[in-house]
Amino acid sequence: MNKIIVAIISILVILLAIFFGTTMYKNEEQGKVTNQVENVTELSEQIVDECTEEFEEMQKANEIDTQANSQEEIKLSPNCSFTFKTHYQGCGHISNQYINIPKQLVNKTQAEVEELYSDWNIEKFQNNEVILSKTQNGECGEHYVIRDVNGQIVIYIIDNNGEEKEYEKTEIATEYLTETDKITIKNGLKVYGKEALNQVIEDFE
Repeated sequence: MNKIIVAIISILVILLAIFFGTTMYKNEEQGKVTNQVENVTELSEQIVDECTEEFEEMQKANEIDTQANSQEEIKLSPNCSFTFKTHYQGCGHISNQYINIPKQLVNKTQAEVEELYSDWNIEKFQNNEVILSKTQNGECGEHYVIRDVNGQIVIYIIDNNGEEKEYEKTEIATEYLTETDKITIKNGLKVYGKEALNQVIEDFE
């Protein structure tokens, strides 16, 4: 009987030893895994922090470069073209005048051009092209009226006040025109543009 009890106790002790040994081993393994996870997390955070700092430094460098480039003033080249746009309120037309850059404006900046052309607005300013514009009262000076005066064709131009002013007295006699043309000229034939005017006069000759 005593031997049986001793045997049972021995088995129980062995089982308890196995149980506690297994439990301690598992705890140690979990601790190692936890430490590894923490180490990986810290390493990841360190890498992220380093990348973030590097990215911020690159952004700052780009901003500095952008500001430096924007501060570089555009200067006009010798091949630059100038366009002067005038909007006439009287007739609503826009007159464009094109010129090559005057020599004294080569290498000038926008601020310097604005000072020289203070009556104009700068619509476009590039090293090879400048567009200046302004609004002006009156007519554009490209409006003509053809009339019959004592049997001859006379050309009038509309001035800035909107009034007719004699521009040219031709030697074309109206008696040789068609009846339709005679009526049109008698009422006053309005023409816009010098080219259109020349074409009409050629048709009447």
